[in-house]
Amino acid sequence: MSIVSTPTRLANIQALRGIAVLLVVLSHLQVIERKYAGDQVLGNFFSVGLSGVDLFFAISGFVMVYVAWSAPRGAQSAASFMFARISRIYPLYWLVSGLVLLLWLFRPDLVFTSNVGVSLFSSFALWPSQFQPLLAVGWTLIHEMYFYLVFGFIVLMVPRFRLWALLLWGAAVFVGFLGGAGTHGPKMALLFNPLSFEFLGGALAALAVKRFDCRGWKPAFIAGVVLFIIACYLSLRTGLVFWEGWPRAASFTPSVSLIVYGAAGAERAGKGFSQILVWLGDQSYALYLSHVLTLSAAGRLWVYVAATGPVDNLLILPAFLGIALLAGQGLHRFVEVPLLVAAKHLRRRFF
Repeated sequence: MSIVSTPTRLANIQALRGIAVLLVVLSHLQVIERKYAGDQVLGNFFSVGLSGVDLFFAISGFVMVYVAWSAPRGAQSAASFMFARISRIYPLYWLVSGLVLLLWLFRPDLVFTSNVGVSLFSSFALWPSQFQPLLAVGWTLIHEMYFYLVFGFIVLMVPRFRLWALLLWGAAVFVGFLGGAGTHGPKMALLFNPLSFEFLGGALAALAVKRFDCRGWKPAFIAGVVLFIIACYLSLRTGLVFWEGWPRAASFTPSVSLIVYGAAGAERAGKGFSQILVWLGDQSYALYLSHVLTLSAAGRLWVYVAATGPVDNLLILPAFLGIALLAGQGLHRFVEVPLLVAAKHLRRRFF
């Protein structure tokens, strides 16, 4: 038995990845400016770029259902699915984390985790811990791997029971959170974290695409964008940019779910998003992993040329963005793509 063939990718969903990673990069570019520049031209508005993570979560839920929902039941299909996700996430993550580890060993003061502690096992295994991963963005990948594991169990079931299993998981997260189960250590906090609803929302959006053939995609997309803007505005107005738990999940789950549904519908209707965004989406994982390291290295050089006034900011900030994109593209083209090709060959051989 082999897993069903992967459907042709949706370029618009890939473009959404590009938007999501750009939002995150811009939010961290603001942090770099505040840390190393003499003046600031990027206002607090850019901190809402952290909402790109919420869009990433919904995209992941959408893609998992779109790609593997109809896979044959059984251990082989589930193993093939998990092999594909593990080989997609870990090798490149280990490489970039290894670079951060070398920095941490010789100059721990340059790595933010040096002030709060670190667990090397948890960092590299993407295992929930009281400490943040060495690579700052790794916390989101812990959530990703949790969702992939849940979905791997769902693939074990016959297709007609999978929706019920998905909804049962969502209900368990909801009840567990309300019951305070998430307060009993980092593992329980992950199991019952409301951010899982962003994955669930993306998954249900993919099922809606299959069930309704993207009917009503245009009002859905418009409503999603409007709700997304409102959620970002509220986070700024209330000072809860780093929302966690229910405020964040309740604010962004409806909007990101509608956005991915609308984007898929737009493509079905022959309306493709910008190819620049698709290009960004293609390198989004490499850029996501590498941009903090790239921007931090560039920022430490900025200290030596920082000047009073906004002129140097207006010149350096676009240059830093370009450097991050260039590094991400290089990592994607020369490292990530060969790793993915090798992983696909192994997957065909094993499964």
